[in-house]
Amino acid sequence: MKELLYNTALETGINLTDIQLEKFQIYYNLLIETNKVMNLTSITEEKDVVLKHFIDSLAIKNYIDISNGRVIDIGTGAGFPGIPLAIIYNDTQFTLMDSLNKRINFINTVMEECKLYNIETVHSRAEDLGHNNVYREKYDYCVSRAVAAIPVLLEYCIPFLKTGGKFISYKSEKAEEEISLSGNAQKKLGCRFDKLYSFDLPGTDISRKFVVFEKIKTTNRAYPRQAGKPKRSSL
Repeated sequence: MKELLYNTALETGINLTDIQLEKFQIYYNLLIETNKVMNLTSITEEKDVVLKHFIDSLAIKNYIDISNGRVIDIGTGAGFPGIPLAIIYNDTQFTLMDSLNKRINFINTVMEECKLYNIETVHSRAEDLGHNNVYREKYDYCVSRAVAAIPVLLEYCIPFLKTGGKFISYKSEKAEEEISLSGNAQKKLGCRFDKLYSFDLPGTDISRKFVVFEKIKTTNRAYPRQAGKPKRSSL
């Protein structure tokens, strides 16, 4: 796995150290073993995990520098993109949040085995945590991967950002369509569309996109709305 990851990362312009590769190997082993008894991912083939989980998570490095900041990963699931990013950005502080405690327990195990001291985990829903003053408007960056449509994601994520902070949504198809439907959410939450980056996963025809929004003013305390409402009725 390490050789495949090293070579594939190099194709994307990312040079991984031996220590980083060893941490990815431990993460991979834990993911595959735990997935036998817990539904963490449907992607289990070595090449697919490397491309669709690890490289996909890391590719942001080519477009946005998140070093020396505070990052929150909303709906992290099995730790994507938060854990791969924490492995290569050891000077950045990460908060990984998920609504399922069993996933958080898995991530805690990965953190311990990989000696990742720049991660904290939180078991919560975004709608609840977004009103907690310990986390609200405290982050330079928010990332989220395959969680919901952009208008919904904005309500989940923008409240966590400082003014001037960036929300980066990991997307595939329909990104432009989702952006076009997010105007009202942008206005109400105090953010604006910034940039759209597109790239292909190495050696595949899989197209991926990073959609970036910038927070331009403090978010009204009415948002996020109560649990479940953003998804049922997006802004």
